[in-house]
Amino acid sequence: MKNINVGIANLIISEKLKNSYFNDSLIEESKKITHDFLEVLRNSPILQLEFKVFNNIENKYIENDVSATRYIDNNIKLFEVFTINEINKEHEQFLPFINENVNDDIETKYQEKIKLYDAIYSLIKESITDYNNVDVNEIHNSFSHVLNHIKTPKKKNTEIDSENKIINENVIEIAVDKFNKKYENLDENDRNLFQTLTVLDEEGKVDLFETYKKDTLESLENVKETENNTSISAAINKIEKMVYETYEPKVIDDIISLYELKKGLF
Repeated sequence: MKNINVGIANLIISEKLKNSYFNDSLIEESKKITHDFLEVLRNSPILQLEFKVFNNIENKYIENDVSATRYIDNNIKLFEVFTINEINKEHEQFLPFINENVNDDIETKYQEKIKLYDAIYSLIKESITDYNNVDVNEIHNSFSHVLNHIKTPKKKNTEIDSENKIINENVIEIAVDKFNKKYENLDENDRNLFQTLTVLDEEGKVDLFETYKKDTLESLENVKETENNTSISAAINKIEKMVYETYEPKVIDDIISLYELKKGLF
């Protein structure tokens, strides 16, 4: 692979997590890897921004050349406050998650995605590289690839969608079954939450996140009125800053954290 960036790292982690549901011996290992990867993202503003920009560009469709070009430029400019050395240092945190055999499989299976991720990262890198070292050809080739991607309607592939649907249904069924066996002593509300999270679409997760955030803040404000202390104020401040992230493990982690905090207040 040309670059290990946040897009490629996310592909590797997602593939490991998906495969683990069909292999009991890999489940705990994959959970730990996912948790560790999530912690890396959570503690790095640079990697969080990179993930957001990759997601923006990968899923965007703009037909007009000028508008599409402006959209790309506006995303890439977000990195102007960082240096290439700072970004490279953050990318070093991906090294523990890299496995040559897995990488070869990913490279074969997701060729087009990796080409896109490489092109996006090249634009980021060249935009903050010293003027004398800028590779004009690299910028041109990468920009053309990204522009063509954004101008291409995101058509659904029926065959792939059908395959993914079957895989997702199997993963959900296995995950729920394993969850029920492992957490059989949880109460009904806990069980309902976890099972709901496995089937909610993106809009549903957003609604659930915002609901728990609002309810938890209201509960904390009520507690603060009778027990005004720094820890409660700090918790309120932290929750107010929480925003919905598109990275799946972080979404689930945030929703469960809000649910558990809310539950503990009653």
